[in-house]
Amino acid sequence: MPGTLLFTNATIVTLGETPEVIHDGALWIERGKIRAFGPAAEVLAQAPPLSKLDLQGRVLMPGQINAHNHLYSAFARGISLKEEAPANFLQILQRLWWRLDQALSSEDVYLSGLLGFSEGVQRGVTTVIDHHASPACIDGSLDRLAEASLQVGLRACLCYETSDRHGPAGARQGVEENARFARQCESDREGRLAAALGLHASMTVDPATLQYALRQWPADVPVHVHVAEDLCDVEHSLKTYSRPPLQRLLEDGLQDRPVWAAHCIHLQPQEKELLARHGVTVLHNPRSNMNNAVGCAPVQELLELGVPVALGTDGMSQDPSEDARVLAVLHKHQAADPRAFEWKNIYRVAFLEPARLASQRFGRQLGQIVVGAEADLMVVDYDPPTPLSGQNFLGHWLFGMGTAPVWGTWVAGECVFWQGQVSGIDASDLRSRCRVAAQKLWERW
Repeated sequence: MPGTLLFTNATIVTLGETPEVIHDGALWIERGKIRAFGPAAEVLAQAPPLSKLDLQGRVLMPGQINAHNHLYSAFARGISLKEEAPANFLQILQRLWWRLDQALSSEDVYLSGLLGFSEGVQRGVTTVIDHHASPACIDGSLDRLAEASLQVGLRACLCYETSDRHGPAGARQGVEENARFARQCESDREGRLAAALGLHASMTVDPATLQYALRQWPADVPVHVHVAEDLCDVEHSLKTYSRPPLQRLLEDGLQDRPVWAAHCIHLQPQEKELLARHGVTVLHNPRSNMNNAVGCAPVQELLELGVPVALGTDGMSQDPSEDARVLAVLHKHQAADPRAFEWKNIYRVAFLEPARLASQRFGRQLGQIVVGAEADLMVVDYDPPTPLSGQNFLGHWLFGMGTAPVWGTWVAGECVFWQGQVSGIDASDLRSRCRVAAQKLWERW
């Protein structure tokens, strides 16, 4: 029966609000959901004869969730800039990302997605929230990413980056691509695909485009937008609209919609209260922010105000555990105080909020091991050298488990990665195809 399996001899990490660790555990999957879990003797007494997988003590835990990604950046790996090195964030956009995304073909979009999703499941990622841009091939671009995600087998929430960078026609196409894909996802009953509605940022979305988008887009689908990633976004908004970016976007129509706001580094004081008041979820990307030298988001302050903050990679890699390790040290460093960012906050941003966000969007219980939840799981080849419990799991994750080899990844009880092989993907062939496509893109970008 598809999605039906019994894991035995597992070290189970449940995650959730109160994480537990069950040594010598078993977990029963039935029809893609978690039917039972606990001490092996108890679960084996309940379960009928099933296909069994002996994990030999390895860690079994929920798959990782990447709350903000840019899969289209895959072919930037190793690229050489054609101009002088950028001195600020706006130049990084102009000299790298806006040149690269405009050069992408439909096949590039597909291969970038296939590569990124494949790399993700190799690190135990089971859900990706992506923000896409390909101005030369907008129509159908989300279908190409969806094709890639379904081929690999994980869950993907996709949107297109609407902006005015390429004039009214490009903006309109972006709006319509989002609306079309959102309607398409309404018929998905498997829970593998979901949609958000993408805006680039206040500085590239003028009032006419914003109002057109709000008229075309369903009101219950989240708007996924970059906010105050750099001071250039703030300065543009203050000069053009006499308001900072988040305030401008909310007051001009987003206040009645669910909003996912990536970055939120250079917020004005009144905007922090607006985040809390309107229930905006902030998507935090610490490694990318450091790499772009744009600053550090005030995550501790936002959490104290009750603002949900979820961890993403922003395309830096396909492994959120790398950002979790940076998250754990960046905010202490920024405050020059080792007490500044508590472990409970690291855990909330890295695990609880991504799970909440994904569960809401896909309409399924994701990101924790509980009876009835989706069997989106990862097996980590980690033999703890010190005692492992629910109370100290995060210490193990940050300083050992998160870098340990991933042996397997399951989505809805179906194996999508096992011992070095992504199911249905010829890794060598994929890398070869990507090298050819990247070389052609580099020649024309």
